[in-house]
Amino acid sequence: MLVGAELRRIAALIVMCAVATVAAVADDSSTTSAAGFSCSSGGPAYEVRSGDSWYGIAGRADVNPSALLKANDAAVTDVLVVGDRLCLPSGADVTGICTSYTVRAGDSWGSISTRVGSSPGAVAAANGAGLDRTIHPGDVICLPSGASATAASGGSAPSGEAGGSYTVVRGDSWSAIAWRADVSMRSLLNVNGANARDVLLPGDVLSLPAGAKQPAAAPRVVLQAAPTQGPCGYRDTWGDARSQGRRHAGVDIFSGAGNYVYAVADGKLSGRSWDGAGGNSGNAWMLTADDGNKYFYAHLSDFAPQLRVGSRVRAGQILGWVGDTGNASASHLHFEIRPGGGSPVNPYPILRAQGGCNNGRPYTQPGGWVPDRTR
Repeated sequence: MLVGAELRRIAALIVMCAVATVAAVADDSSTTSAAGFSCSSGGPAYEVRSGDSWYGIAGRADVNPSALLKANDAAVTDVLVVGDRLCLPSGADVTGICTSYTVRAGDSWGSISTRVGSSPGAVAAANGAGLDRTIHPGDVICLPSGASATAASGGSAPSGEAGGSYTVVRGDSWSAIAWRADVSMRSLLNVNGANARDVLLPGDVLSLPAGAKQPAAAPRVVLQAAPTQGPCGYRDTWGDARSQGRRHAGVDIFSGAGNYVYAVADGKLSGRSWDGAGGNSGNAWMLTADDGNKYFYAHLSDFAPQLRVGSRVRAGQILGWVGDTGNASASHLHFEIRPGGGSPVNPYPILRAQGGCNNGRPYTQPGGWVPDRTR
């Protein structure tokens, strides 16, 4: 009898342990659900949209494509499907990929979610974080789909002293206006109570910060061909800080290594630089179009062998191939536009109006031949 009682006591303990284990698993499951999708990279999460590519996402997040692939243990050949959740590398610029919010003093996942009409778990999950991750004033986070960006902004009033006004014209952007006014984009946004995702429409009247120059009218440039073969990605980084105190005077088009680089207009190759120690541009061409506009192409892996300085080219003709020569951490084309051969202007709205890259059949070359899609 003593043995039987002992057996019954042991059996009861086993049942109790089993129940406790099930309860613990259930509790752990609910915690995971609340925390949502989590990124070990330390960066925010991103949900793949229609038309996305690895290079496109990396370009908009201003990160190295290889860093994006590493953060997701992926290869560039892996197919992206709409709705996939990706982790962005630490330090990614989320303003180019989502509706963003800058954390303020006293904010928490809960207070932000209340302000934007979402849930704490959804806001945290949009950033690949758990609810236990600490956020700090000045952090820029992504808001989940459907969240109210207007509520997030809190109806912020303009700040800073105004110094004149400017009327928006077609092709303008916040960064382009700031560059031509010789002010920081942040001061321009502040004096208008705006954020970088606010859309500018022709006819809008903006306030300029005190001390700003009156922006000259944006010159009109129309590209006759795309500068690269797609697929590719690019974003507006005009005027962004670069090493050695430089400011970015072009647009970085992230495309696969070896993709064709094309003449964007009929004209003559007026300059060439070769990759060498200490050079920023690497292998580069300067194209002077027949209308006087100049176009600068940098970081090419190689030049088309039949071309020389002085060679005449036509729109769509292959000038070389996308590479990473010079001061480049990933394969891309640095592309500049200089209307009338003068100072560079923001190429982003001009490139966007043209369609970005040639995602169809490669352009027909002189002599009538059509190249394969890649080198």
